[in-house]
Order: sequence, then structure tokens, then C-alpha cells
Amino acid sequence: MGKLVYIIIDGLADLPIKNLGGKTPLEYAYKPNMYYFLRHSTLAYPNVLGKSAPQSDSGVMADLGYDPIKYSTGRGWFECLGLGLDPKDSDLSLRANFGSIEGSNLKNVRVYMSSGELQELEDEINSKVKIDADFEFKVGEGYRAGLVIRATKYKLSAFISENEPGYSPKFYPNGRKIGFAVPVKSKKISKIRALKKEAKYSADLLNDFISKSSDVIKKSRVYRDRKNRREELPNFLFLRGGAVSDPKLPDINKTYGKNWAAVVGMPLEKGISMAAGMSIIDTGELSDIKSDFYNKSDKLNSALKKFDAVYLHIKQTDAASHLGKYTDKYSIIESFDKIILGELSKKLDMKGGDTLVLTCDHATSSELKRHINSNIPVFISNIKFGPNPSFGESIARMNHVKSIRHATDILRFASRV
Repeated sequence: MGKLVYIIIDGLADLPIKNLGGKTPLEYAYKPNMYYFLRHSTLAYPNVLGKSAPQSDSGVMADLGYDPIKYSTGRGWFECLGLGLDPKDSDLSLRANFGSIEGSNLKNVRVYMSSGELQELEDEINSKVKIDADFEFKVGEGYRAGLVIRATKYKLSAFISENEPGYSPKFYPNGRKIGFAVPVKSKKISKIRALKKEAKYSADLLNDFISKSSDVIKKSRVYRDRKNRREELPNFLFLRGGAVSDPKLPDINKTYGKNWAAVVGMPLEKGISMAAGMSIIDTGELSDIKSDFYNKSDKLNSALKKFDAVYLHIKQTDAASHLGKYTDKYSIIESFDKIILGELSKKLDMKGGDTLVLTCDHATSSELKRHINSNIPVFISNIKFGPNPSFGESIARMNHVKSIRHATDILRFASRV
């Protein structure tokens, strides 16, 4: 069997942008190495998660063949697993954002900080916040963190609302839980609510944690120094994706008969890969995009020498969309094409049966600055296929292979090539 490289570019899909001549950033970007792989390719344009806009956890799960409605217990489990917090059944695991509010209104859901600042706030929160349960709080990249509350006095519950505008949980009869991206209709910040009586203790704990953490943050040296430098001030924690059970993903190595590795830098994608049974090749996330791509390219190529299949995740496109920077987005795509696909075009043995899959976890609109409900473009390159002239949302919509109707079909199709 040939090698398989599966690349998920976060939030790659977009809407047409007038200033780009009615093209999306993917369609507008100059990508000669992508054309190399398109000489032998098939395209697809599957739905990710029905009529709702998915978060990254659902999108990545679906791309890797796991139906979120069947497996998802909440994003927080993967986030905390990827951060090394080791969540257990009955613990309450959540994703956290450092953000800012003004009074009781949203100011910013993302306050970016240095790794040193984040670590200092992690230490302050863990040492100074006291609530009616044991907890562990750990920071990730930029503005991200994870929180695990350990089950002690009373049973913890995932039937809670989320205090970050733009996200809403949905619960399914089989005990599964998925968070969806929704339009922000109000900037009013609400407390976390119990959605069932059993969740009142959990909601009260989290509101207490948020309130006390906010006080600690505002009294910290980080806050004081940023204020003196007139930088954006973090003063609030947004929590979402609460989970209390292991999603128990089937082993991807056994499912597809290949030995998998994941070249990933973010906790969420790391956690999903770990839960799927992949070997983790941690890349971190370098602030300079080109340096980051060279680093990921080197680690991807090294992984190909040892593993049959490698999953690579690229994060920066989604961040550019959330900031409304569509010119940055197509520039990132061009750098990805030059650095990562350029090197892959030399390393993959396409004549020998190697396969490249490139897609995204969801669409993120650069003009709306949020996830949207849209199908995702996919190309699968293998010597068995004929040529396609380009790759983007429009041509994938027109020329899609009908056997890939849902994102969960992508890997199943690619593994049979």
C-alpha cells in the first residue's frame, strides 16, 4: 500500500469576496504546487454537520471518519486531553478563552498573550482560586486554556450552557453533545446556566470559578504590566464544550489498516489524534508562519519515513478569518503551497500509489468573522484519477464525486483508492 497524507487546513473554506474579484481566498491564492497534485485528482464538496455550523472538534472528527453525533461528548474532553490534563470519566472538562468584557457586555472573546504571560496567569489561578472542588487549569496557545474540575462531593454534569457568545451546545438522546457555532445576537454576557436540575452544582461551581479567576487576573502582574503598556487587558474567562465522559473513539490504525501519526501543534487536534490512537508528533505553533510551515514540513517528511499515514493540521487560516483578514488568509495559503506542498511534491511517490488528501474542518467567513454552515472543498490526489484544472469551493461544488456526501465519507473513500 502507498503512503497517505491527510491535511486539514482549519477554516480554509470561505465565501466569495468582492475585493478578490468575487473569488474566495482559496480560489484567489497562487498555488502552483497544488496544481501538481491536481493532475491526478478527484474533487468533493461534502456537508460536515447537517444544517448547523460546526466547531473545529466536530469538523476534525468528521474528516477523520468519526460521526460527531455518534461519538462527541463535548469539545472540552479533547482540549484537556491535548493539554495533558488527563480527564477522567465523571470529571468536567472545558475549553477556556482569556477574553475581555466591559461591564456585563462582551468586548473581545480572544485576548492574545505571550506564553510567559499565559503561564504566569495559569500559576496565579491554580494557586489563588478556591472553589468547592479540586480543579486543574492549564494554558495553551495565544488565548486558549483548558479546565478540568475533578469529581468530588457531587456528581458533575455536562448539561450546562456556555458563557461565550457565538457557541451553543446541543444534546442528543444517546448522551452525546456537540457545540455549534451560532451568530452573536447580543453582546450581553450571561452566567452559565444549568440545563437540567442535575447540573445546578456544576453551573454554580463554574460561575464561582469564573468570578474568582477574573479577580485574580485583574490583580495580577500581567494585567498591571499590560495596562502600563496600553495593551489589551484580559479580565474574563469564557468556558465552553463541557464534557464528563470519554468519547471512546475506535482505533484509527485498526479501522483503516495503516499506522497513523499526527503532526499537530494545538491541544484540540492533539487530543482528537490521541483519542483516535495516533502517534503524536508535537510541532508547537511558531509565531512566524513561514518558520512554522518549514518546521511542520520537516516533521511531516520525517513521519512519512516511519508511518503509513500522517495527519497534518494547519491552524493559521482560521485565525485570519476570525480577524477578518482575508488578504492574510490567501497569503497563508500561498505560503502553505510553496513550503509544505512544494516539499511534498518531491517526497510523495505518486506514481507508486501514494495519496494526498487536502480539505478543511469547516468554513470560516472572513467577512462575517465566524464559522458558517457550508460544505467543504476536498481534493484527493492519486495516480488513478484524471486531471482537474483548479481547486476551490466553486469547482469542488460543480465537479464533486457523489460517493463523498458527508465529511465522514472522505477517509473511507481515500483509504480504498
